[in-house]
Amino acid sequence: METQQTLMDMIQRGGVVMWPLLILFGAVLVVALDGALNLYQCKRGEGIATQPAESFALSLLDFIATTAPVLGFLGTVAGMISAFGAVAESTTVQLPVVAGGLYEALFTTAFGLIVSLLATLVSFLLEFAMERIWEEKDANR
Repeated sequence: METQQTLMDMIQRGGVVMWPLLILFGAVLVVALDGALNLYQCKRGEGIATQPAESFALSLLDFIATTAPVLGFLGTVAGMISAFGAVAESTTVQLPVVAGGLYEALFTTAFGLIVSLLATLVSFLLEFAMERIWEEKDANR
């Protein structure tokens, strides 16, 4: 039996830890768009790529890449505690109770890893593009 799930369903299933992960995901998107726009303007000669500003963006992406999986694992552990708490309170152990709790708990791990991977990729691409622009500017001087 196949059921389709929306992003909102996954966020609700993942519990309270999914909300900080969603905020980190949004931050990655904002930094990616801002960095891409800034680099595009620099390439066209309309803007100035300053190392301190870009360095902050890269540091933020590195922080997110490190923090997101830890938050994801925290959500998974919290979900497992909840699942095993339900088992401990019941008189009979039923596989659907345990499996359902673990199934929901793993959403946070998956989402945390996705956010981390995205932050790492964006960080690498922005740093690579910045280095190329600075090399071109140094060569033209």
